[in-house]
Amino acid sequence: MIEKIEIKLPQEEAKFNYKDAHDKALIDLSEELMLPPTALSIGRHDYKGESYANSTFTYGEFSAIVAASKSKKTFFKSALIASYIGGSASTYFPNIETKRNANEEVYIVDIDTEQGAYYSQRAMRRVIDMVGNPYENYLPFGVEDLEPEEIIAFIDGLFEDERYKGKIKWLSIDGIADLLSNANDITESKMVATKLKKWRKENDCHINCVIHKNSTTDKATGHLGSFIEKKSETVILLQDTEDYKVRNSPIEVNQVYSRGAPFDTFFFDLNDETLPRECLGNGGDALGFK
Repeated sequence: MIEKIEIKLPQEEAKFNYKDAHDKALIDLSEELMLPPTALSIGRHDYKGESYANSTFTYGEFSAIVAASKSKKTFFKSALIASYIGGSASTYFPNIETKRNANEEVYIVDIDTEQGAYYSQRAMRRVIDMVGNPYENYLPFGVEDLEPEEIIAFIDGLFEDERYKGKIKWLSIDGIADLLSNANDITESKMVATKLKKWRKENDCHINCVIHKNSTTDKATGHLGSFIEKKSETVILLQDTEDYKVRNSPIEVNQVYSRGAPFDTFFFDLNDETLPRECLGNGGDALGFK
């Protein structure tokens, strides 16, 4: 006797509501939409005789820093965070301008997935040194011991934490590839890229990711890198200016992808206190910065 098999029809409406999606996705061309607010700008551009700050990093978007190993990418990440906080950071990078509302209580989250406690702390203290004073809403975390799915759950938890909910406006993930087990796995890579999109949209924050570049090209590593480069508002490539890794050789900063006005190429190196600062392409303190 053949047993009766109960067939359950998929509840399509519960999974996808076409009407709601249609109404939400339809763009009203008569509505005057505003550019998303800028979180941090690099450089300026002229338009009709007026000078405007570039909308390099806006709220509700994410960006990427792409670089080879040991190319001072964590130094540049620290410079972006310090510049967003403000204080004396502008004396190190006068071309980077914060648009943070100083009267609004916001949190800056800095997640390091790669380094141990000592090196993570040293990198994160650099942010405060550049700002010039402690900023109590700067939240540095080292998650080297967490598995990829645990890091994702940790970030989910931060956004849902009642102390920070709705107040995280800048999230830095130094080592985005550690959010998955294989950067060449297309399914995992798409999942992480989708997570980034979800986090930045639902929380109206800017997310800045650090990812390694391929050894033979200037593209970000693996399928993950491809997804991130395609979805990013801004992609910045860091390149050492010396073939033989001369100590403290200047790093060239290029904006290789941009939805808004791109910034001009510039350079940075490290001062005597190993803090990053803008410099001329041939290095040295030629620009008179710290």
